[in-house]
Amino acid sequence: MRTNYYNQKRNQGSVLLITLCTCVILGILMGSYLQLIRTQRMSVARSQQWNHALVVAEAGVEEAMAMLNSGVKAPNLYVAPVWSGNPLTAVFKNDPNRPSSKFGKGYFEVVITNGFAGSNPVVIAKATVPGPVGSPPLTRTILVNTKPHPTFPVKGPMIVKQSYTANGYNVETDSFDSTQGPYNPSTAGTNGDIVTLSTNANSVVIGNGKINGTVHSPAGGKAGITATVGSNGSVGDEAWVDGGNTGFQSGHFKDDFNQTDFPDATLPNVPAWFTPVGGPAPNGLTYTYLLPASSNYKLPSVNGSIYVSKPNTVLYVTGNVSIGSGGGGSAPPQIYIAPGASLTLYVGGSTTSIAGQGIANATGEAKNFQYYGLPTNTKIDITGNGAFYGTIYAPQADLNLKGSGNSSYDDFTGSSITKTTTMTGNFKFHYDESLIWLSTIGGYDAISWDEL
Repeated sequence: MRTNYYNQKRNQGSVLLITLCTCVILGILMGSYLQLIRTQRMSVARSQQWNHALVVAEAGVEEAMAMLNSGVKAPNLYVAPVWSGNPLTAVFKNDPNRPSSKFGKGYFEVVITNGFAGSNPVVIAKATVPGPVGSPPLTRTILVNTKPHPTFPVKGPMIVKQSYTANGYNVETDSFDSTQGPYNPSTAGTNGDIVTLSTNANSVVIGNGKINGTVHSPAGGKAGITATVGSNGSVGDEAWVDGGNTGFQSGHFKDDFNQTDFPDATLPNVPAWFTPVGGPAPNGLTYTYLLPASSNYKLPSVNGSIYVSKPNTVLYVTGNVSIGSGGGGSAPPQIYIAPGASLTLYVGGSTTSIAGQGIANATGEAKNFQYYGLPTNTKIDITGNGAFYGTIYAPQADLNLKGSGNSSYDDFTGSSITKTTTMTGNFKFHYDESLIWLSTIGGYDAISWDEL
Protein backbone atom coordinates (compact mmCIF):
# COMPACT_ATOMS: atom_id res chain seq x y z
CA MET A 1 0.00 0.00 0.00
CA ARG A 2 1.25 3.52 -0.98
CA THR A 3 0.79 6.66 1.26
CA ASN A 4 0.11 10.09 -0.50
CA TYR A 5 2.24 12.66 1.38
CA TYR A 6 1.61 15.42 -1.16
CA ASN A 7 -2.03 15.94 -0.21
CA GLN A 8 -1.18 16.02 3.47
CA LYS A 9 1.44 18.72 2.98
CA ARG A 10 -0.91 20.73 0.80
CA ASN A 11 -3.61 20.62 3.48
CA GLN A 12 -1.12 21.70 6.15
CA GLY A 13 0.01 24.63 3.99
CA SER A 14 -3.58 25.76 3.48
CA VAL A 15 -4.21 25.70 7.22
CA LEU A 16 -1.05 27.73 7.85
CA LEU A 17 -2.02 30.29 5.19
CA ILE A 18 -5.50 30.64 6.56
CA THR A 19 -4.11 31.03 10.06
CA LEU A 20 -1.68 33.71 8.90
CA CYS A 21 -4.41 35.56 7.05
CA THR A 22 -6.65 35.37 10.04
CA CYS A 23 -3.87 36.74 12.27
CA VAL A 24 -3.21 39.54 9.80
CA ILE A 25 -6.89 40.43 9.68
CA LEU A 26 -7.13 40.29 13.45
CA GLY A 27 -4.00 42.43 13.69
CA ILE A 28 -5.44 44.94 11.28
CA LEU A 29 -8.71 44.97 13.18
CA MET A 30 -6.88 45.34 16.48
CA GLY A 31 -4.69 48.12 15.09
CA SER A 32 -7.68 49.86 13.62
CA TYR A 33 -9.52 49.54 16.91
CA LEU A 34 -6.53 50.89 18.83
CA GLN A 35 -6.17 53.72 16.32
CA LEU A 36 -9.88 54.44 16.67
CA ILE A 37 -9.52 54.53 20.44
CA ARG A 38 -6.47 56.80 20.13
CA THR A 39 -8.28 59.09 17.69
CA GLN A 40 -11.30 59.20 19.93
CA ARG A 41 -9.18 59.96 22.98
CA MET A 42 -7.31 62.66 21.04
CA SER A 43 -10.63 64.07 19.87
CA VAL A 44 -11.99 64.09 23.43
CA ALA A 45 -8.77 65.61 24.73
CA ARG A 46 -8.82 68.26 22.01
CA SER A 47 -12.48 69.00 22.70
CA GLN A 48 -11.73 69.39 26.40
CA GLN A 49 -8.82 71.71 25.69
CA TRP A 50 -10.92 73.60 23.15
CA ASN A 51 -13.60 74.17 25.77
CA HIS A 52 -10.92 75.04 28.30
CA ALA A 53 -9.57 77.68 25.90
CA LEU A 54 -13.00 79.35 25.86
CA VAL A 55 -13.02 79.44 29.66
CA VAL A 56 -9.55 81.02 29.66
CA ALA A 57 -10.59 83.59 27.05
CA GLU A 58 -13.68 84.47 29.07
CA ALA A 59 -11.47 84.91 32.12
CA GLY A 60 -9.53 87.43 30.06
CA VAL A 61 -12.76 89.26 29.25
CA GLU A 62 -13.63 89.30 32.95
CA GLU A 63 -10.27 90.88 33.77
CA ALA A 64 -10.77 93.51 31.08
CA MET A 65 -14.28 94.33 32.32
CA ALA A 66 -12.94 94.56 35.88
CA MET A 67 -10.33 97.00 34.58
CA LEU A 68 -12.98 99.06 32.79
CA ASN A 69 -15.02 99.19 36.01
CA SER A 70 -12.10 99.85 38.36
CA GLY A 71 -12.25 103.63 38.22
CA VAL A 72 -10.49 104.22 34.90
CA LYS A 73 -11.88 106.49 32.21
CA ALA A 74 -11.03 107.21 28.61
CA PRO A 75 -8.48 107.93 27.34
CA ASN A 76 -6.56 106.09 30.12
CA LEU A 77 -8.31 102.72 30.34
CA TYR A 78 -5.65 100.97 32.36
CA VAL A 79 -3.85 100.90 35.70
CA ALA A 80 -0.07 100.47 35.65
CA PRO A 81 1.82 98.25 36.30
CA VAL A 82 -1.02 95.71 36.16
CA TRP A 83 -1.63 96.71 32.54
CA SER A 84 0.29 98.74 30.01
CA GLY A 85 -0.96 101.08 27.34
CA ASN A 86 -0.66 104.18 25.26
CA PRO A 87 -3.45 106.77 25.50
CA LEU A 88 -2.35 108.22 22.15
CA THR A 89 -3.14 104.98 20.33
CA ALA A 90 -5.94 104.05 22.78
CA VAL A 91 -4.68 100.46 23.04
CA PHE A 92 -4.14 98.84 26.45
CA LYS A 93 -2.82 95.35 27.23
CA ASN A 94 -2.60 92.98 30.14
CA ASP A 95 0.60 91.20 31.16
CA PRO A 96 0.18 87.51 30.11
CA ASN A 97 3.12 86.54 32.36
CA ARG A 98 1.34 87.57 35.53
CA PRO A 99 0.10 84.60 37.61
CA SER A 100 -3.47 85.89 37.39
CA SER A 101 -3.28 85.60 33.58
CA LYS A 102 -2.36 81.90 33.70
CA PHE A 103 -4.52 78.79 33.96
CA GLY A 104 -2.13 75.87 34.40
CA LYS A 105 -0.11 75.85 31.20
CA GLY A 106 -2.63 78.07 29.45
CA TYR A 107 -2.84 81.86 29.55
CA PHE A 108 -4.81 84.77 28.14
CA GLU A 109 -3.81 87.95 26.37
CA VAL A 110 -6.28 90.83 26.50
CA VAL A 111 -6.43 94.12 24.67
CA ILE A 112 -8.78 97.05 25.28
CA THR A 113 -8.99 99.23 22.19
CA ASN A 114 -10.88 102.33 21.10
CA GLY A 115 -10.22 104.07 24.39
CA PHE A 116 -10.75 107.55 23.01
CA ALA A 117 -12.98 109.87 25.03
CA GLY A 118 -16.55 109.53 23.86
CA SER A 119 -15.95 106.15 22.22
CA ASN A 120 -17.10 102.71 23.30
CA PRO A 121 -14.17 100.47 24.33
CA VAL A 122 -13.73 97.09 22.63
CA VAL A 123 -12.27 94.06 24.45
CA ILE A 124 -10.33 91.37 22.53
CA ALA A 125 -9.30 88.36 24.60
CA LYS A 126 -7.12 85.58 23.16
CA ALA A 127 -6.58 82.30 25.03
CA THR A 128 -3.70 79.89 24.35
CA VAL A 129 -3.78 76.39 25.85
CA PRO A 130 -1.68 73.25 25.19
CA GLY A 131 -3.06 70.90 22.55
CA PRO A 132 -3.22 67.12 23.03
CA VAL A 133 0.12 65.27 23.08
CA GLY A 134 2.01 65.82 19.86
CA SER A 135 -0.32 68.55 18.56
CA PRO A 136 0.20 72.33 18.45
CA PRO A 137 -1.34 74.73 21.04
CA LEU A 138 -4.97 75.73 20.65
CA THR A 139 -6.16 79.35 20.58
CA ARG A 140 -9.57 80.98 20.80
CA THR A 141 -10.33 84.71 20.56
CA ILE A 142 -13.36 86.62 21.81
CA LEU A 143 -14.40 90.15 20.86
CA VAL A 144 -16.69 92.04 23.24
CA ASN A 145 -18.20 95.46 22.52
CA THR A 146 -19.04 97.68 25.50
CA LYS A 147 -20.87 100.90 26.20
CA PRO A 148 -21.15 103.22 29.21
CA HIS A 149 -24.22 102.51 31.28
CA PRO A 150 -26.25 105.61 32.06
CA THR A 151 -26.01 107.13 35.51
CA PHE A 152 -29.25 109.06 35.10
CA PRO A 153 -31.49 106.69 33.14
CA VAL A 154 -34.57 108.90 33.42
CA LYS A 155 -34.96 112.37 31.98
CA GLY A 156 -35.85 114.94 34.63
CA PRO A 157 -34.01 117.51 36.69
CA MET A 158 -35.31 116.15 39.96
CA ILE A 159 -36.07 112.51 40.60
CA VAL A 160 -37.20 111.54 44.10
CA LYS A 161 -37.94 108.21 45.69
CA GLN A 162 -40.50 109.69 48.06
CA SER A 163 -41.39 113.38 47.84
CA TYR A 164 -40.75 116.73 46.20
CA THR A 165 -41.80 120.02 47.81
CA ALA A 166 -41.53 123.57 46.49
CA ASN A 167 -41.95 126.36 49.07
CA GLY A 168 -42.21 130.09 48.45
CA TYR A 169 -42.05 132.02 45.19
CA ASN A 170 -39.62 132.10 42.26
CA VAL A 171 -39.06 128.36 42.36
CA GLU A 172 -38.64 127.12 38.82
CA THR A 173 -37.43 124.21 36.70
CA ASP A 174 -36.67 124.06 32.99
CA SER A 175 -34.14 122.37 30.68
CA PHE A 176 -31.47 122.82 28.03
CA ASP A 177 -28.85 120.73 26.23
CA SER A 178 -25.27 121.72 27.05
CA THR A 179 -24.01 120.07 23.85
CA GLN A 180 -25.83 122.89 22.02
CA GLY A 181 -24.32 125.63 24.18
CA PRO A 182 -24.64 127.09 27.69
CA TYR A 183 -27.96 127.72 29.39
CA ASN A 184 -29.90 130.65 27.99
CA PRO A 185 -33.22 131.56 29.65
CA SER A 186 -34.60 132.87 26.36
CA THR A 187 -34.18 129.47 24.68
CA ALA A 188 -34.76 127.17 27.68
CA GLY A 189 -36.67 123.95 27.05
CA THR A 190 -39.60 122.36 28.84
CA ASN A 191 -38.15 119.03 29.95
CA GLY A 192 -37.82 120.26 33.53
CA ASP A 193 -39.78 117.27 34.77
CA ILE A 194 -40.36 116.17 38.36
CA VAL A 195 -40.33 112.39 38.81
CA THR A 196 -41.46 110.49 41.90
CA LEU A 197 -41.38 106.78 42.68
CA SER A 198 -44.38 107.17 44.99
CA THR A 199 -48.12 107.34 44.37
CA ASN A 200 -48.91 108.52 47.91
CA ALA A 201 -50.90 111.69 48.45
CA ASN A 202 -48.76 114.85 48.27
CA SER A 203 -45.74 113.03 46.94
CA VAL A 204 -45.23 116.12 44.78
CA VAL A 205 -46.21 119.49 46.27
CA ILE A 206 -45.47 122.25 43.79
CA GLY A 207 -47.00 125.14 45.71
CA ASN A 208 -46.32 128.36 43.80
CA GLY A 209 -43.50 126.86 41.75
CA LYS A 210 -43.23 127.03 37.99
CA ILE A 211 -42.48 123.65 36.42
CA ASN A 212 -41.61 123.93 32.74
CA GLY A 213 -42.22 120.27 32.13
CA THR A 214 -44.27 117.30 33.34
CA VAL A 215 -44.78 115.49 36.62
CA HIS A 216 -44.36 111.70 36.41
CA SER A 217 -45.44 109.04 38.90
CA PRO A 218 -45.87 105.26 38.82
CA ALA A 219 -49.14 103.79 37.61
CA GLY A 220 -52.02 104.80 39.83
CA GLY A 221 -50.81 108.30 40.62
CA LYS A 222 -53.35 111.09 40.19
CA ALA A 223 -53.08 114.81 39.53
CA GLY A 224 -54.51 116.70 42.50
CA ILE A 225 -53.77 113.80 44.86
CA THR A 226 -50.32 112.40 44.20
CA ALA A 227 -49.20 115.79 42.88
CA THR A 228 -50.76 119.10 43.91
CA VAL A 229 -50.27 122.66 42.67
CA GLY A 230 -50.82 125.85 44.71
CA SER A 231 -52.97 128.79 43.67
CA ASN A 232 -50.09 130.45 41.84
CA GLY A 233 -48.24 127.32 40.73
CA SER A 234 -48.05 126.11 37.16
CA VAL A 235 -46.99 122.92 35.35
CA GLY A 236 -46.81 122.79 31.58
CA ASP A 237 -45.02 124.04 28.51
CA GLU A 238 -43.53 127.49 28.05
CA ALA A 239 -46.69 129.05 26.65
CA TRP A 240 -48.75 127.67 29.54
CA VAL A 241 -46.38 128.71 32.32
CA ASP A 242 -45.36 132.10 30.89
CA GLY A 243 -48.96 132.82 29.92
CA GLY A 244 -49.96 133.13 33.57
CA ASN A 245 -51.93 129.88 33.67
CA THR A 246 -52.07 127.94 36.90
CA GLY A 247 -52.43 124.28 37.75
CA PHE A 248 -51.65 121.39 35.42
CA GLN A 249 -51.74 121.89 31.68
CA SER A 250 -53.53 118.97 30.06
CA GLY A 251 -51.16 116.04 29.52
CA HIS A 252 -48.51 117.32 31.92
CA PHE A 253 -49.19 114.81 34.67
CA LYS A 254 -48.45 111.22 33.67
CA ASP A 255 -48.55 108.02 35.70
CA ASP A 256 -46.12 106.33 33.32
CA PHE A 257 -43.00 105.90 35.44
CA ASN A 258 -42.18 102.20 35.82
CA GLN A 259 -38.91 102.13 37.73
CA THR A 260 -39.48 100.90 41.28
CA ASP A 261 -36.21 101.89 42.95
CA PHE A 262 -32.70 103.19 42.47
CA PRO A 263 -29.70 101.17 43.69
CA ASP A 264 -27.45 102.58 46.38
CA ALA A 265 -24.31 104.37 45.28
CA THR A 266 -21.20 102.22 45.68
CA LEU A 267 -17.49 102.97 45.68
CA PRO A 268 -15.48 102.08 42.58
CA ASN A 269 -13.03 99.21 42.91
CA VAL A 270 -9.88 101.30 42.55
CA PRO A 271 -6.33 99.93 43.06
CA ALA A 272 -5.49 102.42 45.85
CA TRP A 273 -6.64 105.59 47.61
CA PHE A 274 -4.09 108.38 48.08
CA THR A 275 -4.05 111.10 50.75
CA PRO A 276 -3.71 114.58 49.22
CA VAL A 277 -1.59 117.39 50.68
CA GLY A 278 -1.98 121.15 50.58
CA GLY A 279 -0.04 123.94 48.93
CA PRO A 280 -0.17 126.75 46.38
CA ALA A 281 -2.28 126.22 43.25
CA PRO A 282 -1.77 127.59 39.73
CA ASN A 283 -4.25 130.40 40.47
CA GLY A 284 -1.91 131.78 43.14
CA LEU A 285 -4.03 130.77 46.15
CA THR A 286 -3.06 128.27 48.83
CA TYR A 287 -5.40 125.30 49.22
CA THR A 288 -5.90 122.90 52.09
CA TYR A 289 -5.67 120.02 49.62
CA LEU A 290 -4.40 119.74 46.07
CA LEU A 291 -5.63 116.97 43.77
CA PRO A 292 -2.96 117.29 41.06
CA ALA A 293 -3.45 114.09 39.06
CA SER A 294 -6.13 111.95 37.44
CA SER A 295 -6.11 109.62 40.42
CA ASN A 296 -8.08 108.44 43.44
CA TYR A 297 -7.90 110.37 46.73
CA LYS A 298 -9.36 109.86 50.18
CA LEU A 299 -10.06 112.24 53.09
CA PRO A 300 -11.78 111.79 56.47
CA SER A 301 -13.80 115.03 56.02
CA VAL A 302 -13.86 118.25 54.03
CA ASN A 303 -14.23 121.70 55.58
CA GLY A 304 -11.37 123.52 53.90
CA SER A 305 -10.39 124.20 50.30
CA ILE A 306 -9.64 121.74 47.49
CA TYR A 307 -8.12 122.42 44.07
CA VAL A 308 -8.82 119.88 41.28
CA SER A 309 -6.33 120.09 38.41
CA LYS A 310 -7.02 117.16 36.09
CA PRO A 311 -9.90 115.26 34.51
CA ASN A 312 -11.07 111.90 35.87
CA THR A 313 -10.21 112.80 39.48
CA VAL A 314 -11.95 110.81 42.22
CA LEU A 315 -12.28 111.86 45.88
CA TYR A 316 -13.76 109.66 48.60
CA VAL A 317 -14.75 111.49 51.80
CA THR A 318 -15.52 109.07 54.60
CA GLY A 319 -17.07 111.75 56.84
CA ASN A 320 -19.04 114.98 56.45
CA VAL A 321 -18.57 117.79 53.95
CA SER A 322 -19.00 121.45 54.91
CA ILE A 323 -17.89 124.07 52.41
CA GLY A 324 -18.95 127.59 51.49
CA SER A 325 -17.94 131.18 51.15
CA GLY A 326 -14.85 132.77 52.64
CA GLY A 327 -11.63 134.37 51.53
CA GLY A 328 -8.36 135.99 52.50
CA GLY A 329 -4.85 135.09 51.47
CA SER A 330 -5.80 131.46 51.24
CA ALA A 331 -8.47 129.94 49.04
CA PRO A 332 -12.05 130.05 50.32
CA PRO A 333 -13.51 126.83 51.77
CA GLN A 334 -14.66 125.45 48.46
CA ILE A 335 -13.97 122.73 45.93
CA TYR A 336 -12.50 124.43 42.89
CA ILE A 337 -12.61 122.44 39.64
CA ALA A 338 -10.20 124.05 37.19
CA PRO A 339 -11.03 124.44 33.49
CA GLY A 340 -10.43 121.09 31.78
CA ALA A 341 -10.69 119.15 35.05
CA SER A 342 -13.44 116.93 36.44
CA LEU A 343 -14.25 115.45 39.84
CA THR A 344 -16.30 112.50 41.04
CA LEU A 345 -17.02 112.89 44.76
CA TYR A 346 -18.14 110.00 46.99
CA VAL A 347 -19.43 110.98 50.43
CA GLY A 348 -19.87 108.53 53.30
CA GLY A 349 -20.70 111.04 56.05
CA SER A 350 -24.29 111.70 57.04
CA THR A 351 -24.31 115.41 56.16
CA THR A 352 -23.13 117.55 53.27
CA SER A 353 -23.45 121.33 53.45
CA ILE A 354 -22.64 123.49 50.41
CA ALA A 355 -23.12 127.24 50.77
CA GLY A 356 -22.66 129.96 48.18
CA GLN A 357 -19.79 129.09 45.84
CA GLY A 358 -18.97 125.91 47.75
CA ILE A 359 -18.60 124.04 44.46
CA ALA A 360 -16.74 126.30 42.04
CA ASN A 361 -16.98 124.35 38.81
CA ALA A 362 -14.98 126.58 36.48
CA THR A 363 -15.73 124.29 33.53
CA GLY A 364 -19.35 125.45 33.58
CA GLU A 365 -20.53 121.92 32.72
CA ALA A 366 -22.52 119.71 35.06
CA LYS A 367 -20.94 116.51 33.74
CA ASN A 368 -17.59 117.55 35.25
CA PHE A 369 -18.81 117.31 38.86
CA GLN A 370 -20.53 114.10 39.91
CA TYR A 371 -21.66 113.69 43.51
CA TYR A 372 -22.44 110.22 44.87
CA GLY A 373 -23.94 109.94 48.33
CA LEU A 374 -23.27 106.52 49.81
CA PRO A 375 -26.10 104.87 51.80
CA THR A 376 -24.89 106.59 55.01
CA ASN A 377 -25.20 110.03 53.36
CA THR A 378 -28.70 111.14 54.40
CA LYS A 379 -28.73 114.95 54.14
CA ILE A 380 -27.50 117.40 51.50
CA ASP A 381 -28.00 121.14 51.91
CA ILE A 382 -27.27 123.58 49.08
CA THR A 383 -27.94 127.17 50.16
CA GLY A 384 -27.46 130.63 48.69
CA ASN A 385 -27.53 131.62 45.08
CA GLY A 386 -24.09 130.48 44.04
CA ALA A 387 -23.92 128.73 40.70
CA PHE A 388 -23.87 124.95 41.10
CA TYR A 389 -22.98 122.86 38.05
CA GLY A 390 -23.12 119.16 38.76
CA THR A 391 -25.08 115.97 39.28
CA ILE A 392 -26.24 114.41 42.53
CA TYR A 393 -26.96 110.72 43.00
CA ALA A 394 -27.87 110.00 46.63
CA PRO A 395 -30.95 107.74 46.87
CA GLN A 396 -30.93 107.77 50.69
CA ALA A 397 -30.51 111.54 51.14
CA ASP A 398 -32.86 114.46 51.69
CA LEU A 399 -31.82 117.29 49.33
CA ASN A 400 -32.58 120.83 50.46
CA LEU A 401 -32.18 123.66 47.94
CA LYS A 402 -32.58 127.06 49.54
CA GLY A 403 -32.24 130.37 47.72
CA SER A 404 -30.91 133.49 49.37
CA GLY A 405 -33.67 135.82 48.21
CA ASN A 406 -31.72 137.09 45.24
CA SER A 407 -32.88 136.55 41.69
CA SER A 408 -30.48 134.26 39.85
CA TYR A 409 -30.69 132.17 36.70
CA ASP A 410 -27.87 129.74 37.43
CA ASP A 411 -28.60 128.35 40.89
CA PHE A 412 -28.46 124.64 39.99
CA THR A 413 -27.56 123.30 36.57
CA GLY A 414 -27.50 119.53 36.24
CA SER A 415 -29.65 116.71 37.61
CA SER A 416 -30.40 114.91 40.87
CA ILE A 417 -31.70 111.60 42.19
CA THR A 418 -32.43 111.65 45.93
CA LYS A 419 -34.90 110.32 48.48
CA THR A 420 -36.61 113.71 48.87
CA THR A 421 -36.09 117.21 47.48
CA THR A 422 -37.22 120.52 48.95
CA MET A 423 -36.85 123.82 47.05
CA THR A 424 -37.28 127.08 48.91
CA GLY A 425 -37.75 130.56 47.44
CA ASN A 426 -35.74 132.09 44.58
CA PHE A 427 -34.17 128.90 43.36
CA LYS A 428 -33.90 127.86 39.72
CA PHE A 429 -33.10 124.31 38.62
CA HIS A 430 -31.99 123.75 35.02
CA TYR A 431 -31.87 120.18 33.78
CA ASP A 432 -29.04 119.46 31.33
CA GLU A 433 -30.61 116.97 28.92
CA SER A 434 -27.19 115.70 27.80
CA LEU A 435 -26.75 114.05 31.20
CA ILE A 436 -28.81 111.07 30.03
CA TRP A 437 -25.51 109.89 28.49
CA LEU A 438 -23.41 110.55 31.58
CA SER A 439 -21.62 107.39 32.71
CA THR A 440 -20.42 106.48 36.15
CA ILE A 441 -16.72 106.38 36.86
CA GLY A 442 -15.51 103.34 34.95
CA GLY A 443 -19.08 102.23 34.29
CA TYR A 444 -19.16 99.99 31.19
CA ASP A 445 -21.45 97.14 30.22
CA ALA A 446 -20.86 94.38 27.64
CA ILE A 447 -23.38 94.65 24.81
CA SER A 448 -22.19 91.95 22.38
CA TRP A 449 -20.02 88.78 22.37
CA ASP A 450 -18.46 87.27 19.24
CA GLU A 451 -15.81 84.63 18.65
CA LEU A 452 -13.26 85.52 16.02
